[in-house]
Amino acid sequence: MRARVRQLAAARAFWSTLVFAGFVLLLNLVKPPSVPGVCVVGDVRARLAARVPDPLRTVWLDAEQIGAGLGSAAIGGWEGLGDALVVSGQAYVASTRNDTPVYQNLVHDRRFQSSNLVYVPSAARARDLVRVEPGLSLDALWRQLAARYPGGVLVAGTVQWQRLQRYAMTRPPIDGLSIFEHTTHYYTQPMETLSGVWTYLVGIAAHPRAMPTGNRLYVKLFARRPDGSLDLPAHVLVLKAMPAEPTRAPTAEETVSVGRAASSSLLAGGLLALYPLEDVTACEDAFVSGNTDGPALP
Repeated sequence: MRARVRQLAAARAFWSTLVFAGFVLLLNLVKPPSVPGVCVVGDVRARLAARVPDPLRTVWLDAEQIGAGLGSAAIGGWEGLGDALVVSGQAYVASTRNDTPVYQNLVHDRRFQSSNLVYVPSAARARDLVRVEPGLSLDALWRQLAARYPGGVLVAGTVQWQRLQRYAMTRPPIDGLSIFEHTTHYYTQPMETLSGVWTYLVGIAAHPRAMPTGNRLYVKLFARRPDGSLDLPAHVLVLKAMPAEPTRAPTAEETVSVGRAASSSLLAGGLLALYPLEDVTACEDAFVSGNTDGPALP
């Protein structure tokens, strides 16, 4: 009798183990493929040298494949390359194309070109969230995040500003004239100061002096200023009003302008998603194959 009980117990254990193993196998089969943490296209060093990398000259990107990103982008030709932010399936660019009516205005499109772009794929999930403290400067927030993530972190989300100082490039960096050595050539308009505005913010925080180590692609993300500090970008998409749902990414109808935020800008609050720069990959998932025509500007 006891032997029979032991046999039944062993059989139950066997089948339980088998069912569990089958369940684990099923999960492995149906789970989605791994998604890169942060993607890089092009090279920030090429942008600073005002060059378009040869492999990207005829490449178009699809903003639908991008969750949130920032860098340089062009819509309607490289002559309009400017500061850009990508979100909600659209690339938003401060156009530098002076032969069109949209010069120095916001343009957007699903398809665009880029000499350098850093982004999280649309399927990526944030590692954490941070609530912005009122009265905190952008520089102070960046330092807090750098202490929390020594390897750097991409941030994205809706924030309000007590005082936002926004500026944007007005000439395209495509003719080999170094940006840091000719800043007055590229930035010809005064900085704009806005109070109480809402924006969608995408930026990269890291230690202001020490470039993160551990990934060879970091040199394509972080530019060094002439004084040796890292150029840590924070791009903002200015909104018309407080969004009805601040946790939702904005639509094109809600936007006003795009540019970079000065580090002295003061925040009033908001919520930011965090994507640590632990898995930086040279991605081509957003490339549009077989299409070099792209959209046209008026």
